[in-house]
Amino acid sequence: MTRPACIIFFMIACFFMQPGVFGQINVYRIDKNTITTGKDGVYYSLPRTVIKVNVTVDRIENYKGPYADYALKYLGLKNVVAANSVEYIINNIKVTTSAEPDPDQYYFVEFGDKISKGEKAGLFSLSESGLIIGTIQEEADTIREVRIIRSEEPPLISEKDVFPEIFKYSADVSFFEKVDTIIRKVNIDTMTMEKQYLKRTVVEKSPEQKAKEAADFISKIKDNRFNLISGFQEVNYNKETLEYMDSQLKTLQKEYMKLFTGISIHKTLTFSFVYTPNPNQVNAEMPVFKYSKTKGIVDLDEPGGKVVTVKLQRSGTTGSLSAYLKNATFDDKKNHGFFYRIPELAKVTVKLDENLQDETQCLVSQLGVVTYLPVNKWKVSFYKETGGVKGIVVD
Repeated sequence: MTRPACIIFFMIACFFMQPGVFGQINVYRIDKNTITTGKDGVYYSLPRTVIKVNVTVDRIENYKGPYADYALKYLGLKNVVAANSVEYIINNIKVTTSAEPDPDQYYFVEFGDKISKGEKAGLFSLSESGLIIGTIQEEADTIREVRIIRSEEPPLISEKDVFPEIFKYSADVSFFEKVDTIIRKVNIDTMTMEKQYLKRTVVEKSPEQKAKEAADFISKIKDNRFNLISGFQEVNYNKETLEYMDSQLKTLQKEYMKLFTGISIHKTLTFSFVYTPNPNQVNAEMPVFKYSKTKGIVDLDEPGGKVVTVKLQRSGTTGSLSAYLKNATFDDKKNHGFFYRIPELAKVTVKLDENLQDETQCLVSQLGVVTYLPVNKWKVSFYKETGGVKGIVVD
């Protein structure tokens, strides 16, 4: 799980209220209607959970062999690449979660007048983004997360570029010398004489001629391999020499077979999409991206393709607590300790059409409830990912 420094998760790790500070702070939520008190203090944010959908796609580039049309005739091969094409296949979809500051959950810690400057300096340790870490200095995470990460697709290799490298043996000698015998009859008086002339011309081989030569050469390689391993030459080769010669013949045979079967080049592409759950969109299938077999992963606004969706389902673990807190009396004039979150367990489902791709359960902070600690002498630690209380020790 990556955690960006620019939006480091809410971390109050091992926070200690200082002796003599009891009753000298007040924490309240910041929104557009909040009036500034003019007192000293520190701002912090509670985290929210983001769903990251990591997609692995296989890009398959198929290239037709130059002699594919004669594969059945000369080699009896039927399953060959019939045309140049590119296709994409989703290999894996994995759901992970991370956290980021919730823009709707910012709070202000107001210092009392009795707190000295020295106490203020030792009360908080802040991250690079201004979020609370604790009283013990912790090393900030410098990894930054991009909202939508896409691997750059490699440029499509054209047939012209790929043939010299992949089908290199198709560039064998393509011309041959054709010799024609021309007979001329010469009449001298009552005698007829025939004169023969040889006409030599250079003619380009037809594709079928080259295919037949390649097929004959493949048969010759097979014979040579058989003779080698059967000891036909009656030469006492050592093991290393025998294996080397056989591997070279096997490689040569494979390269010539490509001229008929064609080749398929596999490349792996990775994509990452981030979806921020909204409590008002629970049980709704939210589109994340589109998948096309011919184009791969595409944007939602592009035509064609199949829509991949993310769906969140509540577990209801915080339902009774939420109802209780709604009925509880909240006194704005009363001093409050730090606000924290109790996340709710949710099921996350990623689907492509009706086919289930991935399903997992995770804690989603914004689906839970927010409450606060009392002002007291205590030591408290919080979970970095959710902003929930991990442990409290009351002095």
